[in-house]
Amino acid sequence: MKMSVSLEAQYEKYKTKLVPFAYNIIGDSLAAEDVVQEILNTYFLNDSAHIQEPDKYLMRSVINRSINAKKSIQVTKKQYIGQWLPVPIHTDESIYRDIDRHRILDYSLLVLLEKLNPKERAVFVLKESFDFEHSEIAEVLQISVENSRQLYKRARQKLESGGLKASADKVTADATIKKLTEAILRADVENVKALLAAHVQSYSDGGDMKAAPNIIVGAENVSKFLKALYGKYFHAGTVITLQELNHTPALVFRLGNIIYRCILFDVVNGAIENVYIIVNPAKLRGLTK
Repeated sequence: MKMSVSLEAQYEKYKTKLVPFAYNIIGDSLAAEDVVQEILNTYFLNDSAHIQEPDKYLMRSVINRSINAKKSIQVTKKQYIGQWLPVPIHTDESIYRDIDRHRILDYSLLVLLEKLNPKERAVFVLKESFDFEHSEIAEVLQISVENSRQLYKRARQKLESGGLKASADKVTADATIKKLTEAILRADVENVKALLAAHVQSYSDGGDMKAAPNIIVGAENVSKFLKALYGKYFHAGTVITLQELNHTPALVFRLGNIIYRCILFDVVNGAIENVYIIVNPAKLRGLTK
């Protein structure tokens, strides 16, 4: 779509504003950007003079289209091989760099949001991340205010039972991951175990690629698994970098120009409680810049 400079500036402004809504509801950055692009293309390519409040119109369109997209993903998940994890994003690069941290949820919360149905998720995201009142949510989703309150209450209950908690301090989290990486590279299993919470859990999302099919639980088992990732499943020539994905410390494994694995860590009180390992190429595609 060819646009004038002014139209292109408007397009980019709306894209930056709308992508966080779509991404937090869908949990897939590529699908979120597709939704936003489709809505914006339709808006800019057609006569939109009759739309009196374009900001509200576009936001409402993106939110509702995102709910439908999430419903489709949930159907796909039923046939998915192994565990399904959200698609991570760089929160210090490209479009996401200029977005308020509050608007892009951290990774462990995105994982928890998978416990919600699409409408519960949308209500929670709008209330918590975008500070919507229930009257505003009701208008956007075309439901009653009372229904919005009930959906939010159910969402909170599900998330709290799943372990909803505050994000870790970034400096502490980064230091913990640095120590973990150094211990693994030294094959120092005891120090690896010391950095893991006793009840630590490891989730692997491989899609069609080989990955651990079940959740691995406990410091002993997870430490052995991490050692294997840095040994048996470590490709010669790999460059490992500590990055921030979804405001969460992550190790990114790059071989040449290809990212073939990323590991995100949920750090609480200096100990690693959850490990999220993604090797599905389709979910890593957006990280390769």
